[in-house]
Amino acid sequence: MNDPNHVFVWRTYRGVPFQHHGVELGDGSVVHFTDGRGGIARPGRGAEHFRVCQTPWEQFSPEGMAMVHRVRHSAPLAPEKIRRRALRMVGRSGYDLVSYNCEHFALWCVTGHFHSRQVGIAMERVAAAAAKATMSAAARAGLRSALKLTQAAVTVRRVAHPAMLVPDAAQWATEAVGHHVGLRDPQKRRAAGRTVGATTAALVGLPGGPLGVLATTTLWAIGESAAHLAEHATTRKPKRTPRTPAVPG
Repeated sequence: MNDPNHVFVWRTYRGVPFQHHGVELGDGSVVHFTDGRGGIARPGRGAEHFRVCQTPWEQFSPEGMAMVHRVRHSAPLAPEKIRRRALRMVGRSGYDLVSYNCEHFALWCVTGHFHSRQVGIAMERVAAAAAKATMSAAARAGLRSALKLTQAAVTVRRVAHPAMLVPDAAQWATEAVGHHVGLRDPQKRRAAGRTVGATTAALVGLPGGPLGVLATTTLWAIGESAAHLAEHATTRKPKRTPRTPAVPG
């Protein structure tokens, strides 16, 4: 029997790509969240029916092994402990897209950490977008109330608009699809996303000249600070088994 592994496959929901994670046990089976009807857990309705199940590879990845990706961790738990954790959770429910999804489950089994990078990316981008939108609205309101606009104020007002959300979209897309272009390391994907986000922010401000670039990159940096706080808020390491109810009977 081979050692267990953290694995995932790409799926789509209404055109939006997402990863479905599980724990390969090394015996031809995978423990993962299923939809209770022979398929995998996914965003949308019916989460109350989702269960952790041990299934054959074919249910986890109907397209075959070529579509399965293994996640490498720097400090995984001992193989037998990973296997025991995964099997102990079989039959459990409690799925929640934000706080307890398939990635939370797999990562906890393999490392002891309880986190979903997919949720983290989404929360970071939402926090960053909210911070930028707030700063943008405040800047525009403040500039409108001024009796006299200087050239610098005109430039800032010109770039402080919803187009500042474009860098967030570019950054999220880079991190979300980075795996497909060889960026398998999450830290490298994050670095690439930030590079794309900062560059896009500068391009958005370019029509306003140097002051425009300064304004948009400053707003981007403020958003990244908010995203950093959101990332820490979504990461935790539980001391015991996630509290999910067992299936009745």
